Amino acid sequence: MSRARVTRQRKAFDVWQIVYIDLMTNVMIFFVVLWAVQSSPKKSGISDTFGTETVKTVNLPGDVLFSVGKSDISDNGHEVFKKLFADSETVLNFDTGGLTKRMLIIHGHTDNDGQKDKNLDLAFQRALSTYKEIAKYGANVPDHVVICSHADNTPAQDVPAMGGNLSPAEQAAVAEAKAKNRRIVIEDKLVSRATSGVSSATSTVGAP
Repeated sequence: MSRARVTRQRKAFDVWQIVYIDLMTNVMIFFVVLWAVQSSPKKSGISDTFGTETVKTVNLPGDVLFSVGKSDISDNGHEVFKKLFADSETVLNFDTGGLTKRMLIIHGHTDNDGQKDKNLDLAFQRALSTYKEIAKYGANVPDHVVICSHADNTPAQDVPAMGGNLSPAEQAAVAEAKAKNRRIVIEDKLVSRATSGVSSATSTVGAP
């Protein structure tokens, strides 16, 4: 199969949106993967968080969605979700047949500033706000969502351990790492409905 043909197939499967946000006089450019229910996953595998297969993952910068230390969706955040879920009939179509159930797992992450308990609560509140924003675009969302709070326990990038007076370059490296860790991750999963039934049936058949 030629590379050109593979490229065309991938373009048919995935929808890419580029969201440009001007935040605090800096232009933040990031790529958001907009998943489609009708597309085939590029790869399958066992998830370590929930269900059986992760189809898509969207990573959204927390600094775009929220103000510092806050859990309310910002004006820029509303625009991001509007772009993501404008085609709600496709993006939030949860009809996957009887064998699987589609779930959106919303993960809230913070940096390591402040107390752990407060960061766990902030991460949860941000994930909850994200859920409420997505639910505006689909009536069936509440039955297909799981919310997780990570705080800074699963960082996207380790924050450099530096002591003393930091140089401008070191300060920038720390700030960049913390910014990457402040994020919302939306995991699109297909959960097998048959797993528990199969386990029960096997246990029954094998019993004396």
